[in-house]
Amino acid sequence: MPSDSEEVCLQQSGTGVYENVVYSKETSDRAKRYAGDTNRKTIGRYSAAVQNLIPLRTTERNKNNGGSRIDDAGLFSFVTYSWVFPYLYQAVRGKLDRNQVWGCSFYDSCGLNMARLEVLWEDEKKANAKSPSLFKVIYRFISTRLWFSCAVFFFCLIFGFIGPTCFIRRLIAFAENPERDEQSRIVYSYGIALVAAISVVEFARVLSYGATWAVSYRTGIRVRGAVLALLYKNVLNSKDLCGKTESDVINIFANDGQRLFDAVTFAPLVLVGPLVLVGGIGYLLMVIGRWSLLGILVFFVFDVIQFGLGKSMVACRNLAIVKTEKRISMMAEIIKYIRIVKMNGWEQIFSAKIDQFRKEEKVQIRKSGYAQSLAIACGPVVPVVAAILTFVGVVLAGNDLLASDAFSAITVYFVMLFGIRMIPYGSRYLAEAVVAMRRIQEYLLLEQYAPYPVTNAEDVVLDCQGATYTYQPKAAKAPVDETKEPTENEVIVVETPVFTCSFDKLSIKRGEHIAVIGAVGCGKSAILKAISGHMFTTDDALSVDRSQTVYVPQKAWIFNGTVQDNILFGDKMNSERYYKAVNGCQLTEDLTTLSVGDRTEVGERGATLSGGQKARVALARAVFQTKNLYLFDDIFASLDKKVANKIHEEIIQKLLKKKALMMVTNNMELLHHFDRVLFVEGGNIVADGNHDILYEKNDAYKTFVDACETYQATSGATSPCGDGPAQPAPLDAEILRNSSEDLKGDADKLISDEEDMGNSTIAWRIYKQYIHAAGGWPIWTCLVIGFIVNVVSNIFSTYWLSRWLKKGHDETTTITNGTEFLEMKTSLADSPVTGFYAAVYLVALVVLTISGLFKACVFVKVSLTAATRLHDRMFQAVIHGATSFFDSTPTGRILNRFSKDMDEIDVKLPFTAEVFLQNMITCLGFLVVITSVFPYFLLFAIPLFVVFVVFVSCFRAGIRNLKRSEHISRSPLYDHVSASLEGITTIHTFQQSNRFLEVLKKHLDCNSGAIFMFQSAMRWLAVWLDLLVVVMTAIVALLTVMLTGTVSPADAGMAIAFAVQMSGIFQFAVRTQTELEAKMTSVERVSYYADNIPEDGEWNTRQGLDIESSWPANGQINFSEVNLRYRKSHPLALNDITFEIKGGEKVGIIGRTGSGKSSLANLIFRLYPVTNGTIYIDGVDIRTVGLVKLRRGISAIAQDPSLFSGTVRFNLDPSLEYSDSMIWEALEKCHLKTLVQSLDKKLEADVSHGGNNFSVGERQLFCLARALLMKSRIVILDEATASVDAGTDKLIQEVIKTVFADATVIIIAHRLDNVRNMDRIMHLKNGKLINFTTPQEMFKDDWSVYKLEDKDDDQHSAVVVGENSEHSMEKSSQGSSQESDDIVKVENEQKDSSDDVVHIESGDDDVKADSSEVKETSSDTDIEVVQ
Repeated sequence: MPSDSEEVCLQQSGTGVYENVVYSKETSDRAKRYAGDTNRKTIGRYSAAVQNLIPLRTTERNKNNGGSRIDDAGLFSFVTYSWVFPYLYQAVRGKLDRNQVWGCSFYDSCGLNMARLEVLWEDEKKANAKSPSLFKVIYRFISTRLWFSCAVFFFCLIFGFIGPTCFIRRLIAFAENPERDEQSRIVYSYGIALVAAISVVEFARVLSYGATWAVSYRTGIRVRGAVLALLYKNVLNSKDLCGKTESDVINIFANDGQRLFDAVTFAPLVLVGPLVLVGGIGYLLMVIGRWSLLGILVFFVFDVIQFGLGKSMVACRNLAIVKTEKRISMMAEIIKYIRIVKMNGWEQIFSAKIDQFRKEEKVQIRKSGYAQSLAIACGPVVPVVAAILTFVGVVLAGNDLLASDAFSAITVYFVMLFGIRMIPYGSRYLAEAVVAMRRIQEYLLLEQYAPYPVTNAEDVVLDCQGATYTYQPKAAKAPVDETKEPTENEVIVVETPVFTCSFDKLSIKRGEHIAVIGAVGCGKSAILKAISGHMFTTDDALSVDRSQTVYVPQKAWIFNGTVQDNILFGDKMNSERYYKAVNGCQLTEDLTTLSVGDRTEVGERGATLSGGQKARVALARAVFQTKNLYLFDDIFASLDKKVANKIHEEIIQKLLKKKALMMVTNNMELLHHFDRVLFVEGGNIVADGNHDILYEKNDAYKTFVDACETYQATSGATSPCGDGPAQPAPLDAEILRNSSEDLKGDADKLISDEEDMGNSTIAWRIYKQYIHAAGGWPIWTCLVIGFIVNVVSNIFSTYWLSRWLKKGHDETTTITNGTEFLEMKTSLADSPVTGFYAAVYLVALVVLTISGLFKACVFVKVSLTAATRLHDRMFQAVIHGATSFFDSTPTGRILNRFSKDMDEIDVKLPFTAEVFLQNMITCLGFLVVITSVFPYFLLFAIPLFVVFVVFVSCFRAGIRNLKRSEHISRSPLYDHVSASLEGITTIHTFQQSNRFLEVLKKHLDCNSGAIFMFQSAMRWLAVWLDLLVVVMTAIVALLTVMLTGTVSPADAGMAIAFAVQMSGIFQFAVRTQTELEAKMTSVERVSYYADNIPEDGEWNTRQGLDIESSWPANGQINFSEVNLRYRKSHPLALNDITFEIKGGEKVGIIGRTGSGKSSLANLIFRLYPVTNGTIYIDGVDIRTVGLVKLRRGISAIAQDPSLFSGTVRFNLDPSLEYSDSMIWEALEKCHLKTLVQSLDKKLEADVSHGGNNFSVGERQLFCLARALLMKSRIVILDEATASVDAGTDKLIQEVIKTVFADATVIIIAHRLDNVRNMDRIMHLKNGKLINFTTPQEMFKDDWSVYKLEDKDDDQHSAVVVGENSEHSMEKSSQGSSQESDDIVKVENEQKDSSDDVVHIESGDDDVKADSSEVKETSSDTDIEVVQ
């Protein structure tokens, strides 16, 4: 049983094994346990690993619980990967479930290893506070396992060296001069003993090599999981990402994690491999003599060349990684803001930017590829060149050369080649890992979010005696300048003066409600952000308990889950609090419209909710919590004033009456409800006090409030019918409400499943697509010929040496007493044919070198061309894809294609394909030569081939499912990372970091398990094919012994040399073929997007259609019987809509959530295809107009203001069409000129990702300035001023009236002033056009208002009714607070064709007709027009 200081974690760890894990509560115990101090370290900490050293184990604890069976493996099973075979056997029998993958071992799980790595990292930060090294930490983390695997690999090298130097040389010497008995008969027992010795040594070499990888794979998985989990934990707990983006973190998960894994797994080979050079040099000097120094010199020359190539590859890979991250960061922005890109017709502009990034990236990939390919080409050349120069030197010096010496030397040269080959691989992996660690370390050093000590009095929730806060840490600039290698996008480094938020003296008592007001960009949000702990300070004097503080940012964060999940947010259900939150936030009616109520999935970022619904769900999430201090950042900005007032009454004044509250607001009419008001200017609180007192004594405060109230007073006495926020997604709430299918069905599934590539082999068409992208069959034919020539010249050089030795020694066979004797009559130096053979030998060297250079250069160009064309096709398909594709596809899934899959195609696929072609052709050549020397080998080859087919069949059956699982397991991981990083502030304020970390661990362990299984299956094939080659080598050696005297020793030596060389090459060739097929999965996934994403429409206007260049000149819009259905199974979103908007007319659109307001705008921009009907602009059917011309002829200002990383100029004029004076004029009209002039680089000032270095209001003004520059004849404003204060809104409306005086303006209304002066108002309900008339006609003659006694229904949020208003509503009783727990069911019924009546049912059957309060409907605008 756990001790008192320990607790049992009963939650699922995600690994499927050891669920009841004992964790220590105390940090000190945890440190001792995971890091271990010198006094506590014992062999017991390796008990789990030591169990794998037991030769045979029969325990099967993990067989049926989904765990990893490697924990039950004995030594033989561990080093041969036999524990994988049951999985592969199930696959070949067809009994393997498509999604079945054995789980990650508990000992390899990221949670366990992250805990230990975290302790080591904290120790390193304490020891080296100024410059901690992640490299040192990782080394400490893996040192024991690393050096153990190095030791095992050292034994592998010893076994590999003993074979050719001792036994193979003696075997060939036996063939030259066999030992005979007294009767001159050959004594075969000695030869057979040599065969047995060769077999044992090779068997030991294969097993020790397999053990090296077995240990290294588990080490790599642990490092990858621990580092990525620790990275996520630090990023999730950071105050701010400081300019870094979610896409940067995803790129680390996608690529840098794999680079660390590769570096750790290859580390033993890189560290120990070159040692074989030392043994090789000693052996050659002993056997060949001083002339072997020529060959050794060749090796050192090539070492220098390899070092240069490796260094070049390192530099180019570093630069390529930088360029790749820039491209991925831009892709993330494009996908995130794809609607803005499409509505503005910016596809070509961003295509050009991505193309530029891709070209810069391709330059570095090409250079790196040349270096890598030349390094690979050098591999086969080195031993051949060394052998040629050595042997020619020996012979020309007058010495003889025996076959035993020659072929044992060649074999040693090839063993030495292994050490050289590790140099380019090791350089690449180490370089990439160093860059990755440097980048990860920057994230690990981000300042962490943490509550400060609370020293407040009991009735004080916040106290500050003076503090200064900034958005960027002051000390963060120095390390950024010192390390230029990290790949953060330089565009996002903001060089403008740092905005400062200062507190002098501020105190908040329990139950005190404080309003924060001020102009746009003055720092209102900064104050709340600083209090919540998400700004940086060096002199913090703020005392607040952040565990009892709730912060709701201005931009609501909704994650992909149900409405209930978003409100509860990990908390247990409390019905009373839950229903109070739902009722108070006016969500009751919205829930009744959803298909399964609060259990309805809302999609990524709340795709199915309007802006107002998102805001109210986020508010309900906060209200559901019971905290001491609530921070609300302009939460009513996207709500209709009437609903906002109702929420203010129900939530602020009632539910949170006794709680401390601080709220940013632009509604001056609410100020008298607050105990205090903070007036902010320039980041400072310039006024603090009661509203009435400040209004009388503070002139600046009075002026600001008067300006806002004057504007609000001119808004008239009514509020528009319908909610303010737009419906940004295709699935309107009304559609969801009317849909009868269950949510689990495909029809209502919001996020589509990732496409299933299945378990079948890669279709031949995928290979043809890759070949076609590379340049077609002629290019590939030339390339394959180059490979064949290179391999043939390599084999020919060894074959020619055999001929030379045979002819030069003038070998003859004589028969004496019935026994055959092989005689060599002359020395090789004295042979008359030596000159001829030496000359041909040198020619083969020249051909080998030239063909190697040719195929290396051509292959890089061909593979990079293919990668570029595949990327461009996919990108064009994505950016021109239909909007519905982005609605149903998570961002992480798309980015996965552009990051991980493109990295595979750019870097790993060419390497795999090149190695496969090289090794497969080499193996075929070796087999042909062996068969030509020993025809009897064919008899043994048949059963060997059968065994080979069995191995490969089992392997291929399971490896496809494993690779598919590895691919599929990435997307949930990336989606979780992307979503959680977007909601960091929300996660912090609700203390949910640990929960999100646990989800991350589950996804990461799932991915790690898939990767480990895939790599283990690959190594299973390698080990068993190597053992198969050991059998083949034994057969060739046995034939050499048995046919001694009849087969030339030179030929036998050549055959045995080729057989030994096949030991590594053959399994590598087969594995690379399967790995090539696995890598081709990335090509398949990229091609799938390129071929299957539905197109947005015709890009250019059809030929033959004469559309004037000035179109649309008038801006007249006609809808003729238009219907819109977003999905086949859903009802119509727009039903038989017919109307005409005249050119220059100003039209306001009102209606409830799901009424179809945004659907009209979507159709005008052709974001979705019309189901039926026709839309005309200036008499032209818009279906005949190219999307570029159509969308650039219409200006749109969206509700959610978003900017792209780049410059201010790029965000205003991305196509560089306007002069500076025009841009400054637009900025001045939008009241941004002063702000931009204050920036260091003016128009060239940097804009961070999403425009986060500007406030929401400032971003909205920039979007307006962008629309002003376009001067379109049609302008659509979708809540364009929702995030600005009333005074600024008034100024903007004046600008709109002036600049767009002659344009057709369509406003989806939020504030009354935006529609009361419209020419006409369009009222939509349930996708139907209810009314389209003038404001005077719609609201009767004098905008009459039936004022209820409810104080919420004042002149600014009235219910517009007809004269028979007494019949328009049924009032329900407003009971006690307990009664408010009942969700009010609101049912809209149409009494007749002309009257819409709102019916309200209460949980209380006792309805009081004279009640003074009315239960309102709860959409964003709870107003119904009754005619």
